[in-house]
Amino acid sequence: MGKKIVALGGDGVGPEIMAVTCEILEKAGFDLEIKKPLHGEAARKAGKEVFPDEVKNLCLTSDATLFGAQGGISRPILDFLRWGQDNFVNIRPAKYYPGALSPLQDPQGIDFVILRENTEGLYPSREGDLTLLSQALPQFKDRLGKSIAEYGPGKFAIRVISEKGVDRLAKFTCAFALERKNQGHPGKVTVVTKSNVLSQTDGLFQRRMEEECKKNPGLIHEHFHVDDAARRLVRFPKDFDVLVTSNMFGDILADEAAELVGGLGLAPSACIGGKKPYFEPVHGSAPDIAGKGIVNPTAMILSAKMMLDDLGMKEEALILEKALAEVYREGKYLTPDQGGKSSTREFANAVLKKI
Repeated sequence: MGKKIVALGGDGVGPEIMAVTCEILEKAGFDLEIKKPLHGEAARKAGKEVFPDEVKNLCLTSDATLFGAQGGISRPILDFLRWGQDNFVNIRPAKYYPGALSPLQDPQGIDFVILRENTEGLYPSREGDLTLLSQALPQFKDRLGKSIAEYGPGKFAIRVISEKGVDRLAKFTCAFALERKNQGHPGKVTVVTKSNVLSQTDGLFQRRMEEECKKNPGLIHEHFHVDDAARRLVRFPKDFDVLVTSNMFGDILADEAAELVGGLGLAPSACIGGKKPYFEPVHGSAPDIAGKGIVNPTAMILSAKMMLDDLGMKEEALILEKALAEVYREGKYLTPDQGGKSSTREFANAVLKKI
């Protein structure tokens, strides 16, 4: 029996990149059953619910979900897939494919992964009025002795770092790094925090991460503060293997990492660890180019590759990635963001021909 997949294009450019990616998967003959229910922007235009129960049930009864992009309309879908399914790990690879348009003089060999905690930190937003916080914590003072009430009217955000959240991410990180080591990577974990300032939340994160790393003598581990890590990603990108960090830091660093290897058009992701995994490009709905047929589908295709890997379809994942890499290496059918003149479909057709 083939794996059952739900393909949800979402909003903006999402349906365009989803259409060509599904076409590649189907015409390549991979053993997948792909469902494409009405949802999101298209559903709203048709006067229907953005995320009806039957689509939710499809996601729950399938092996994985491919998601394109959300431009606000499909936000309930993403909330369901991430927080509703407790997918606590966001895997964000940064790998350079020769031929891609990197701003670096020598990007050859960049190949690292950022593991971002996906359910805590400052996301989802836990915000409110400062007056309510001062009433709830009248005795609380910061390390300089200032009370909440002294700030006057305003807003607050709560950053959550729980022992459970850190510990499950730490175990996943070490297992992930060991698997990469078995594939020829260094087996190095870089813990990224701001523990010199956020001594309790990031102190907990750093301590528990390092404790778990020490239980795995096959791994190397190091720690950098997030501002230093951001600098090092630009200066020494080939020194990294697996970086692990909290939600917001991971969000920011992963976009920076994508730019090193050619931009967000090449940035895939996987959200896993919960009930049902989902896979999506990280570039968003890009409404300025939606419908023009020029969006780069690479991130969507690589997200599908990550899905195949997660489903145990390793050979198919390798075939797909090799085909895409050959298209970049030849440079004949690249999209405008990569300095080419090809359309979304022309690029996808080139990948399919390589398969």
